[in-house]
Amino acid sequence: MKSTTASDWLIPAGLLVLSAVPVVAGSLRLAELAGGGPVLPDGERIGSAPVPVAVHIVGVTVFSVLGAFQFAPRVRRRHRGWHRAAGRVLIPCGLVAALSGVWLAVFLPRSAVDSDALVVLRVVVGVAMATALLLGFVAVRRRDIARHRAWLIRGYAIGLGAGTQVVTQAVWVGAVDPLTASGKTGALAAAWLINVLVAEWIVRRPAGAARRVAGARGVPVG
Repeated sequence: MKSTTASDWLIPAGLLVLSAVPVVAGSLRLAELAGGGPVLPDGERIGSAPVPVAVHIVGVTVFSVLGAFQFAPRVRRRHRGWHRAAGRVLIPCGLVAALSGVWLAVFLPRSAVDSDALVVLRVVVGVAMATALLLGFVAVRRRDIARHRAWLIRGYAIGLGAGTQVVTQAVWVGAVDPLTASGKTGALAAAWLINVLVAEWIVRRPAGAARRVAGARGVPVG
C-alpha cells in the first residue's frame, strides 16, 4: 500500500492554488501598510483603516493556507492530534477573517465599483461564514463529527471565495470589460455561489459512494 494517495496532496494543492492570488496580494498589501512603497492599486483607500485591513489579511491567510491541509484525508485520519491543534487555530482565524470582513464592508470607504448590493452581500457572507464556523465548533464539542465536518467545509468554502473571485472577475473583464459596479457584484456573488454549491455537493455526497472510492484506492475508511 502506498503511504500517500493522490487525494492526500491534490486536494490541499488545489486549495492552495486557488488561494494563491489573494494570499500574495494580501502579503503585498501588508508590506505597503508596514511602510513599503505602493505596489497595488487603491492603496490610499485601503490604508485609511490599516489595523482592520491587516487583521483581515492575517486571518484570511492563516485560515486559507492552514485550512487546506485539513482536507488531506490520510493526514486527517492518521494525525488527529495535529488536526485538532490546527482546528484550534483555524476557527479563531476564520472568525477574525469573517468579522473583520464585515467591519470593512460597512466602514471602509468604498471604491468606485462597490455598490450598496455588494456591501449587503459581503455582510451576509461574513455572517454566514462566522455562523458556519461556530456551528462546526459546537458540533465537535458535542462529538458530532459529521456535522462538524459539514459546517467546516461550508465555512472554508465561503472563506475561499476570494480565490474564486479572481477567476470570476477575470471572466467578466475578458467577456465585457471594464468591471462595473453591477459586474463586480455579479462576479463576486457568482464566486461565492460556486463555492457554496461545491461545498454542498461534497457534504451531501452519499457516504457509501465515498467509502467505495476510498476502498478501491486501498485507503482505510474506518
